[in-house]
Amino acid sequence: MYRGSRLAASFLLVLTGLAASAIALFVVPHTVGDGPTRWAMPVAIAFAIGHWAALAGIVRGRDWGRNLAVLVGELGGGLAILAGVALLVGAGSFGTKIADGPGLAAWMLGVYTLLAIAAGRVPVLAHLSPLERRREIYGPSFAGIAAAV
Repeated sequence: MYRGSRLAASFLLVLTGLAASAIALFVVPHTVGDGPTRWAMPVAIAFAIGHWAALAGIVRGRDWGRNLAVLVGELGGGLAILAGVALLVGAGSFGTKIADGPGLAAWMLGVYTLLAIAAGRVPVLAHLSPLERRREIYGPSFAGIAAAV
């Protein structure tokens, strides 16, 4: 087990969840307007909700929360790679200056990679031995006491 994996995954989910929620609620609706790309609004909102659902699962120690957090990390990394490819082929920059786009894509790729790694290290209770499961639930100091009861 890796100590602090749930804390790191939770912190990164809050960080990326706030950014994804702000983008989904304030940036995407004004960008797409009433055009044919209106489908992007519910997709962006669902992606933002996925961050908060994964956070709830990670905090409560659920296996589905870990799996959802890894999926969110994979999707976010894929979006970052897509943004990098779009910048390489000449799409418009994300920021006010042309130099802001590659930095934003690289930052997004790094954060979502760290999120997927941290979430992937969160232990899955179903795959642990009984002693490891008690250590995970009660903590390392109380695992022996809980076994005696």
